[in-house]
Amino acid sequence: MKKSIFQTITCLAVIITLSGCSDWFSITPQSEMVAEDFWKDKTDVASAVSSCYRGMCEGNFVRRLIVWGEVRSDNVIYGQSNETDLTYVLNASISPSNSYTQWGDFYTVINNCNTVLAKAPSVRDNDPNFSQAELNQYLAEVKAIRAFCYFTLVRTFNDIPYISEPYLDDTREYKVAQSSADSILNVLIEDLKSVEGDVAKEYAVNTAYNKGRVTQKAIWALIADMCLWRQDYNQCITYCDKIINTNAYNPLTLVPASQYFSKVFFDGNSDESIWELQFDYNTNNGAVTSMYGGTNTNPLLCASSLSDLRGSSFFREKDYRRCNAFVLNNGSYMIKKYVANRTSNDLTTIKASDFVWGNSTSNWIFYRLADAYLMKAEALVERNTGNDITDAVALVSQIYDRSNPDLDPGSLISSYNQAMARDLVFDERQREFLFEGKRYFDIVRRIRREGSPTDIVSNYLLAKYVSMSLDQTTVFSKLNDPDAIYFPINQEELKLNTLLHQNRFYETSSDIVKN
Repeated sequence: MKKSIFQTITCLAVIITLSGCSDWFSITPQSEMVAEDFWKDKTDVASAVSSCYRGMCEGNFVRRLIVWGEVRSDNVIYGQSNETDLTYVLNASISPSNSYTQWGDFYTVINNCNTVLAKAPSVRDNDPNFSQAELNQYLAEVKAIRAFCYFTLVRTFNDIPYISEPYLDDTREYKVAQSSADSILNVLIEDLKSVEGDVAKEYAVNTAYNKGRVTQKAIWALIADMCLWRQDYNQCITYCDKIINTNAYNPLTLVPASQYFSKVFFDGNSDESIWELQFDYNTNNGAVTSMYGGTNTNPLLCASSLSDLRGSSFFREKDYRRCNAFVLNNGSYMIKKYVANRTSNDLTTIKASDFVWGNSTSNWIFYRLADAYLMKAEALVERNTGNDITDAVALVSQIYDRSNPDLDPGSLISSYNQAMARDLVFDERQREFLFEGKRYFDIVRRIRREGSPTDIVSNYLLAKYVSMSLDQTTVFSKLNDPDAIYFPINQEELKLNTLLHQNRFYETSSDIVKN
């Protein structure tokens, strides 16, 4: 019998997996203990928290970060390999039966976080070596992980079920109605504000912990991002300023252009990073390799010809991001960010032979310092009071100048009105965050703000579909609806949970039959 995700995840709270592995992030199922024998001391809590991180490293979780954040954007097109459900997403032909509408991997992590929140406080009473400060830190970490998962689901599906209690056995009712996206974000923002002082500011000299575990700056970045989505621009600016101006601990700095791709994306855990998923030879990032390519791996996705879609001036010839993120090879623009490192310093002639493939160990970045600059810039443009536009352009200029060091600093500084500055930030975010799982969410956020998808579809998205030989009229009819910007709710979830309702654009009278 098929089960809803809420039934399936129940067993994950009852059985906790332990490992003898010394790497805190690499919890693997080597032995099992039932719940009543597990929550005894602080090492059990640490293991449970690390399992929450480990759940985000699962291949299906990372694949959805890419599919949900990139595939419907103007960044990517068909790759050199084929997968049916991914092709449907690329073709703007998404149905509730598509496997990429399944959200179970995210709710699994959420349930693990809820389990820690429910069980860890009792351990504090039993273990005299487990301090209140340590407990508070762990609780803050899992609240941030849970908030990131919910925020990703909200941006993808809009209204979703919000669950704050764990499924510890099969006696709990698994049918949960959807809550509004806005109400969920309001709860998450206040929840994170309440623990921003509890989480670690830094983890001594452990770089992997500083970048891989939730720190105070990671919580600030997540709050700023959610406030930007909620159009709370003052709060977004406040939290971005906390990140930018706080250097007493875990200091952040923009990595120079000459080391940008090698340090930030290929090596990982750079001085620019705020929070990123940790991968290594024991825990490979196979999802990124399958999507973007690798040694003897034909990618499922390739880069769009952005110069054709956005105009030849979109990328300067000597922009390091153009030279290192993708390259024309055998007629396709092969994505190189995350999966390969360029060894040549030639910024005019770019060859596939310039790149050395990685070993599927690249981390996946959630937030870095550039996010704080460009989130603040967007919020300033939309607030548009006093010197906001000038200040926004100055922030964009810092990111642009880093990747164009041959230009004089401040080359972007000139007179901008709000509409021009809005497009400037939008374009710079695309250049800076190519293939990082952010572009489609940027598009949805702008459509939500404008109240209509028509301008974005006409001026940004449509050309990509035409380049893939899809009928322009058909594609436009599929995209030019405010509710079409979200994914549909999976049909199996609808059948098993009668409290769920389908996103309006995907509603049918015959395809979805509830039990």
